[in-house]
Amino acid sequence: MRLKDDAKIEAIFNSAIELTEEIGLNKLTMSAIADKANIASGTLYVYFNSKEQLLNDLYKRLISEGTLSLLPAISHLPIKQQLFNIWSNVLNFRMANSAEVAFMHEFRYSPYLSDDAKMMDREFVLHILKLLDAGKEELIVKDLSNDILLPLMYGYVDNLARHLVYKNIGLTPEIIRQTFTICWDAIKA
Repeated sequence: MRLKDDAKIEAIFNSAIELTEEIGLNKLTMSAIADKANIASGTLYVYFNSKEQLLNDLYKRLISEGTLSLLPAISHLPIKQQLFNIWSNVLNFRMANSAEVAFMHEFRYSPYLSDDAKMMDREFVLHILKLLDAGKEELIVKDLSNDILLPLMYGYVDNLARHLVYKNIGLTPEIIRQTFTICWDAIKA
């Protein structure tokens, strides 16, 4: 059995991201990914059995690197500090990886999303929901439905990152602090 080359996997993933941004998931083909990655189509199938497997593996890697890897390191912190660290991490990730985030947005709602990829996505959301519930119990977060609080937080960080990238505004610790304060003020009790 041949060992898989990490550089080829990176080229494949980068090609899938770039092509998704250019043409969208529906028009994305394995042959187009192989061409863009400068590998033979047969070689691509050595690495991934199908477009669905490739896209799910890419999505799971992005979730793991972008958000899930943070959670074990912050779980011991107070609620507000955890939310700040998540805010900072998500904002940094979204600004530094706008093409990857665009891929994740499109893929998250596609029919290709596997159950295990959904579970990874859900794991991060569940952590946020638990923080919000704990904050309500401690009377530091507004006693509102999480269906109101979560979109408020997510929508703000998502649109903020897009705006800063569009305006070519660099992310600074002060911007992170100021924007988190606005978000915190919106949800605090």
